[in-house]
This record gives sequence, C-alpha cells and structure tokens, in this order.
Amino acid sequence: MIVGRLTTPDAGALYFLRDELRSEFLAEAKDCKTSVRQISKNIYFSAAGTRQFWVLDYWPVMRINFTSVAHAAKELRRIAKRWMYVGGENFRRGQLIADALKIKKRGLLQFPVESMAAGVGAHAFTLADKETLLFTSNPLKQSYAGGVARFHEDRTGPPSRAYLKLYEALTLMGLNPAAHDVVLDLGATPGGWSYVAAELGARVLMVDRAKPDENLFRKFSRLEFKMGDGLNPPAEWLQSATYILSDMACEPAKLFASVETWLRLPRVQTIVCTLKFHGVSDKGLIRRFAQIQGSEIYHLWHNGHELTWVWRR
Repeated sequence: MIVGRLTTPDAGALYFLRDELRSEFLAEAKDCKTSVRQISKNIYFSAAGTRQFWVLDYWPVMRINFTSVAHAAKELRRIAKRWMYVGGENFRRGQLIADALKIKKRGLLQFPVESMAAGVGAHAFTLADKETLLFTSNPLKQSYAGGVARFHEDRTGPPSRAYLKLYEALTLMGLNPAAHDVVLDLGATPGGWSYVAAELGARVLMVDRAKPDENLFRKFSRLEFKMGDGLNPPAEWLQSATYILSDMACEPAKLFASVETWLRLPRVQTIVCTLKFHGVSDKGLIRRFAQIQGSEIYHLWHNGHELTWVWRR
C-alpha cells in the first residue's frame, strides 16, 4: 500500500444517519443485501456502495492513508481547492485537517438560499481512523454534506414548523416557486408549506378537510382554499398547477396511486411529497417512488419518521 495515494479507485460508501432511525437503516440494508459496519457514531461504511434512503446523507467514497495532519491536507488540496468536513470519531484530528484547509464553519441558512453550492463546493471528508481518510466528490446533499441544514427560523409567520421541511427540500433541489407558478398544496392545513410558496410570490391553491389559519388570507392575496380531500383535488386546480406539494398524513401506497396520475399533468414541473410511515416502512414501495424518472428521495434534517420524495420534469 502506497501511503498518501488512493488505495482503491472506489472504496465504497458512507451513510450518515440519526439514532432514532438506525433500525430503519439496518432493515433497509438487510433488505438490499448490503453489508454495513459502523465506523463512528451514526456513520456506517459499506464496500458495496448501495444507495440507501433512511440516511441523512450518502457518499460514494475513496480512501487516502496519511501520516500527519499536514500530509492529509496536502493530499486533499491536490484533489480540490474547497472542502467540507463532517466529523465523527477522531473529531479533533479531523478538525485540525479542516483548519489546515481553512474550512469555514457554516452558519444558519437564510431562506431562500441563493445557490445550493454557494461558497463551498461539493468535496467532503471524514476520518475512518487516525490514519485513514474517506472523501467524496459527490455527496447526495452536495453543499450540505452530512445532511445538516439549519435555517434562520421564522417564528412569527408560518402557522406550523412544517415550513422548515419545504425550506430544506427546495434548497436541495435548487428550486423555488415564483410569481408565474401555480402551487397546489394538498392536505395543506394549517398552512406551513403554503406560507412558504406564497411568500415566494406564487399563486397558492390549498385543499384540506379542515380550514387553514385565517391569518394566511390576510397576509397573502394570491392564496385560495377549497374544502376537500387532498388526494382528490378539483380537476381545474390540478390542470393549472405547476407545482404540487403534499405534506398530508396519508398512506404512502395511496399517495403513490395519485402521484402516477399527477405525473401525466401537462403543466406540472415539480412535485414534493412527504412519505409518512406508521411502524416499519415498506422498502419495496420506497423503491417504486425512487424508480420514477426524474425523482429523488431524501431523509431531511427536518423530517421525523418520514422521507421526502421530490420530482421535477
């Protein structure tokens, strides 16, 4: 083994997760016949490199062996100019490498974020042990490597904290509804996601069995509401929508059937849906969502026991 050189062209993959969803991740790995081992608290490694969904972030990685902090920093500089560091075991040693690379710590994000990759690039590293570094040039969450995306919170406007999920999903996609968009928010009440879309200037159409917060209508003139079933919204609203949003509590299997219909709508460009599971998730159904062309599935920093499916034409 040559010290300081890549030991393999593709070492495998890293998975970053949270404590409360470890059982989901391990069940998913077993279902996919992916062998994983823990290398740090909430960081797992697999030589197979299979994409998993119940993770905060997923990295295809390569490996560098190094002899000192200066040596590690030198090797990383040869690969890219800008890096992100995601700590784990041997955190202090990794932080010394980060300091040598002059990596700035990310502060709270101000939504809307101008660019997903603004200021940092998409190369990231962590330490597997004191002399082994694992790095990626393509983390799933790009500039939010490790999966952490913390925003300045709006504590007075949105009627629920669910707005943070949409902040994060839109930021990861690099998309925001604009004045020319028609956003259909299904199962919208109390209105956290509608608030985000309306504040960005879009026309927002809300459907729910319960009325949303009345303050929304006083604040936003381009917001409309109809009482009804989120899975069966008015046909004319479906035909006019360019964005479809859904954070409603419904069985993902029922949602999938509706999604198949929405994908055929000619004007829709983007769909964002929360997949909410009661008990252990249906891994096969998750893969069916993932196999839809143009889609990605994230476990967001602001998700609970749920995933977020995003699609764009």
